[in-house]
Amino acid sequence: MKCISTNCKRNFDINVFLDAEKKFAIKIRKEIIDFVKMNAGGYPVKDIVIFNDEEYEIRVFLSADRKDHDYCIEKPMNYFLKKTQGKIIPIGIDSGDNYYCINNKTGKVYYWTHGEDKYYLLTATLNGFIDCFKN
Repeated sequence: MKCISTNCKRNFDINVFLDAEKKFAIKIRKEIIDFVKMNAGGYPVKDIVIFNDEEYEIRVFLSADRKDHDYCIEKPMNYFLKKTQGKIIPIGIDSGDNYYCINNKTGKVYYWTHGEDKYYLLTATLNGFIDCFKN
Protein backbone atom coordinates (compact mmCIF):
# COMPACT_ATOMS: atom_id res chain seq x y z
CA MET A 1 0.00 0.00 0.00
CA LYS A 2 1.42 3.34 -1.07
CA CYS A 3 1.27 6.42 1.16
CA ILE A 4 -0.32 9.33 -0.69
CA SER A 5 -0.38 11.84 2.15
CA THR A 6 1.82 13.91 4.44
CA ASN A 7 1.65 14.71 8.17
CA CYS A 8 -0.03 11.41 9.02
CA LYS A 9 -1.10 10.59 12.57
CA ARG A 10 1.12 8.15 14.43
CA ASN A 11 -1.59 6.58 16.59
CA PHE A 12 -3.58 3.81 14.94
CA ASP A 13 -6.23 2.04 16.99
CA ILE A 14 -7.27 -1.20 15.27
CA ASN A 15 -10.15 -1.42 17.74
CA VAL A 16 -11.93 1.31 15.77
CA PHE A 17 -12.32 -1.27 12.98
CA LEU A 18 -12.80 -4.31 15.21
CA ASP A 19 -15.62 -2.57 17.07
CA ALA A 20 -17.33 -1.69 13.77
CA GLU A 21 -16.96 -5.27 12.53
CA LYS A 22 -18.61 -6.58 15.67
CA LYS A 23 -21.35 -3.93 15.74
CA PHE A 24 -22.34 -4.42 12.08
CA ALA A 25 -21.46 -8.15 11.77
CA ILE A 26 -19.08 -7.54 8.87
CA LYS A 27 -15.45 -8.08 7.96
CA ILE A 28 -13.73 -4.89 6.79
CA ARG A 29 -11.48 -5.35 3.78
CA LYS A 30 -7.79 -5.46 4.66
CA GLU A 31 -7.00 -2.94 1.92
CA ILE A 32 -9.27 -0.37 3.61
CA ILE A 33 -7.61 -0.86 6.99
CA ASP A 34 -4.15 -0.71 5.37
CA PHE A 35 -5.06 2.50 3.51
CA VAL A 36 -6.29 4.22 6.67
CA LYS A 37 -3.23 3.06 8.60
CA MET A 38 -0.85 4.31 5.90
CA ASN A 39 -2.58 7.69 5.31
CA ALA A 40 -4.09 8.27 8.77
CA GLY A 41 -5.26 11.83 9.18
CA GLY A 42 -2.80 12.99 6.55
CA TYR A 43 -3.09 15.65 3.89
CA PRO A 44 -3.04 14.33 0.30
CA VAL A 45 0.12 14.89 -1.71
CA LYS A 46 -2.22 16.35 -4.35
CA ASP A 47 -5.35 18.06 -3.11
CA ILE A 48 -6.95 18.17 -6.56
CA VAL A 49 -7.25 14.93 -8.55
CA ILE A 50 -9.08 14.01 -11.74
CA PHE A 51 -11.62 11.20 -11.96
CA ASN A 52 -13.71 10.72 -15.11
CA ASP A 53 -12.58 14.12 -16.47
CA GLU A 54 -13.87 15.88 -13.33
CA GLU A 55 -11.76 17.66 -10.69
CA TYR A 56 -12.18 16.57 -7.07
CA GLU A 57 -10.67 18.27 -4.03
CA ILE A 58 -9.56 16.19 -1.07
CA ARG A 59 -8.89 18.00 2.21
CA VAL A 60 -7.73 15.15 4.44
CA PHE A 61 -7.80 11.39 4.89
CA LEU A 62 -9.49 9.97 7.97
CA SER A 63 -7.55 8.42 10.84
CA ALA A 64 -8.14 5.56 13.27
CA ASP A 65 -7.01 7.64 16.23
CA ARG A 66 -9.82 8.17 18.73
CA LYS A 67 -7.96 11.22 20.07
CA ASP A 68 -8.19 12.86 16.64
CA HIS A 69 -11.44 14.72 17.32
CA ASP A 70 -11.55 16.30 13.86
CA TYR A 71 -10.79 13.41 11.49
CA CYS A 72 -11.25 10.11 13.30
CA ILE A 73 -13.02 7.63 11.03
CA GLU A 74 -15.15 6.12 13.80
CA LYS A 75 -18.17 8.46 13.77
CA PRO A 76 -18.54 8.82 9.97
CA MET A 77 -17.85 5.09 9.49
CA ASN A 78 -20.64 4.19 11.91
CA TYR A 79 -22.95 6.63 10.10
CA PHE A 80 -22.25 5.14 6.66
CA LEU A 81 -22.28 1.51 7.82
CA LYS A 82 -25.65 2.01 9.50
CA LYS A 83 -27.06 3.88 6.49
CA THR A 84 -25.85 1.27 3.96
CA GLN A 85 -26.26 -1.97 5.92
CA GLY A 86 -22.52 -2.48 6.35
CA LYS A 87 -21.38 -1.62 2.83
CA ILE A 88 -19.82 1.87 2.71
CA ILE A 89 -16.72 3.02 4.61
CA PRO A 90 -15.42 6.61 4.35
CA ILE A 91 -11.69 7.24 3.93
CA GLY A 92 -11.42 10.96 3.21
CA ILE A 93 -13.25 14.25 3.18
CA ASP A 94 -13.26 17.43 1.11
CA SER A 95 -13.68 21.05 2.18
CA GLY A 96 -17.46 20.85 1.70
CA ASP A 97 -17.84 17.89 4.09
CA ASN A 98 -18.41 15.42 1.26
CA TYR A 99 -16.78 12.03 1.68
CA TYR A 100 -14.59 9.69 -0.33
CA CYS A 101 -15.80 6.17 0.41
CA ILE A 102 -15.09 2.55 -0.41
CA ASN A 103 -17.73 -0.11 -0.91
CA ASN A 104 -16.64 -2.80 1.54
CA LYS A 105 -18.21 -5.53 -0.61
CA THR A 106 -16.93 -4.54 -4.07
CA GLY A 107 -13.86 -2.40 -3.35
CA LYS A 108 -15.15 0.39 -5.62
CA VAL A 109 -14.36 3.98 -4.59
CA TYR A 110 -17.10 6.61 -4.52
CA TYR A 111 -17.55 10.30 -3.85
CA TRP A 112 -20.58 11.00 -1.63
CA THR A 113 -22.20 14.43 -1.58
CA HIS A 114 -24.08 15.25 1.59
CA GLY A 115 -26.29 17.86 -0.08
CA GLU A 116 -27.66 15.39 -2.60
CA ASP A 117 -27.01 12.22 -0.59
CA LYS A 118 -25.68 10.64 -3.78
CA TYR A 119 -22.71 8.43 -4.58
CA TYR A 120 -20.57 8.98 -7.68
CA LEU A 121 -18.29 6.17 -8.84
CA LEU A 122 -14.68 7.32 -9.07
CA THR A 123 -12.70 4.12 -9.61
CA ALA A 124 -13.30 0.38 -9.63
CA THR A 125 -10.50 -0.25 -7.12
CA LEU A 126 -8.63 1.40 -4.28
CA ASN A 127 -5.41 1.05 -6.29
CA GLY A 128 -7.08 3.00 -9.11
CA PHE A 129 -7.88 5.73 -6.59
CA ILE A 130 -4.30 5.77 -5.32
CA ASP A 131 -2.92 5.93 -8.89
CA CYS A 132 -4.70 9.28 -9.41
CA PHE A 133 -2.25 10.85 -6.95
CA LYS A 134 0.81 10.14 -9.05
CA ASN A 135 2.50 13.20 -10.50
